[in-house]
Amino acid sequence: MKEQNEKLSRYEFISFVKAVLKKRSLEDNKPLYFEYRGPGNRNLAESARRFDAFAPDGFFKYREPVIFEFIDSKSKQMEKRIRAVADVYRKNYDAAIIFIVNARISHEELDLAVWDIEEINKWIKEYPAEYGHACSGNINRKKTTQDKEKLQISENLCRDDLYQKNNDIYTNAIRTYIEEKKGVALVLGAGVSKEQGAKTWDEMLRGFQKEIEEKHLLDDSKAVFEEVGGTSLTTAQLCKDVWADEKTFAWQIHHSLYDKAQELDVNTELGEIAQLAQKCRKDQNFRILTYNYDDFLEQYLEQCGVKCCSMFTTKDRYSNGQASVDFYGVNGQPNQNLRLYHVHGFLPKVATKSQLDSLHTKSICLTEADYNMLYNQPYSWPIASQLSFFRENICLFIGCSLSDPNIRRLLEITACNPANHYAILPVIYESTDASGALMKKQFTTKDRLQIENHFYRIGINILWARDYSAIPVWLHDLNQSII
Repeated sequence: MKEQNEKLSRYEFISFVKAVLKKRSLEDNKPLYFEYRGPGNRNLAESARRFDAFAPDGFFKYREPVIFEFIDSKSKQMEKRIRAVADVYRKNYDAAIIFIVNARISHEELDLAVWDIEEINKWIKEYPAEYGHACSGNINRKKTTQDKEKLQISENLCRDDLYQKNNDIYTNAIRTYIEEKKGVALVLGAGVSKEQGAKTWDEMLRGFQKEIEEKHLLDDSKAVFEEVGGTSLTTAQLCKDVWADEKTFAWQIHHSLYDKAQELDVNTELGEIAQLAQKCRKDQNFRILTYNYDDFLEQYLEQCGVKCCSMFTTKDRYSNGQASVDFYGVNGQPNQNLRLYHVHGFLPKVATKSQLDSLHTKSICLTEADYNMLYNQPYSWPIASQLSFFRENICLFIGCSLSDPNIRRLLEITACNPANHYAILPVIYESTDASGALMKKQFTTKDRLQIENHFYRIGINILWARDYSAIPVWLHDLNQSII
């Protein structure tokens, strides 16, 4: 087993140690900073003043500030180096010093706090998911037999009770961030509006195809859709090409959003999100980013007495770099109200097609041409907004599949290690059998670990809900726990 190995690879060591320290800081509700630049003495070299990690309010059994140094080497000079660094830090900082070493070392004579490979071996059993993250990242670089064996160890150790433990730790961390006004932000996908009656993007596009078939706008619509590519973006592009008129296309989207709209219900996912926003509104850095076009959340916020400013821009604005910072606010000013960013467009509910506002119809980003235009403009307001959220906020993703390659690219650009954001996903999912019948299945422990590893790489920790119906329950419990 792992105890027989003398050290991890450098990538595994750094990634795993950071992940464990971050998890312990969440468990103890103690702040922890990586690559922290120490204050004070200008005579110290820059390299000596940048700590690998720093816990200003103590850590584990230590009540005083703690400086961490990671050492990924085993040499005759290592003990001498540790003593030299310790002497510098003791002289200049009033803090405990812990050295974490990627090797087996006899440290009793050093009279210092040293955590070596023996301590790391204990962590592997205690934090198998974090170990899986580290090994998975390394396997992406070199798929050796030894790496695969390491990943198998972590898979065997990851049991459901540990996933529940992770959920509890992450939930408590999110609650603490909210209570301490640390700049939590919500990032919402199509899943949050489905319960309200809106169609998902795939359902919307299938509805467009069906209408094109029923109205015989194409002679062989199935063949034509397959020929142009068959992806959601090319399908949307072809639908718009067939209808030609932008307002007609926007009205079709409007039908998909509002034709089967349900009455407002505070116990739904959007109802709980609005109540969460109500609890967060005193945090001036709290804001919401949505990839949805509908105004359901605005309706719920109004019901909760939360004033919001719905922000969006139009394609003709972000196609011109000089005008890319222009945006439109609806219902208020962003500096006075909760800011709700509709980065893919905003289409509020109206009674008739003639009432559709031209700014709203021009804001919709759904087709291949729309996405190509948007994501080829790195300084556009929608791109800048997403980058700002991912860099500056602790984001909680709700109802997002996180499958859009453009969004994933922005997440990868801004990803932190350890992961800084959170997403809630269902364990139970729908699949089709050989006959095409719909059936419900559950992700195995092994698959859940791989999903966690996958999203951890782009900066996201995963919370697991039983199924989609359990997400409002989780949000309700979170709301009730916030002081």
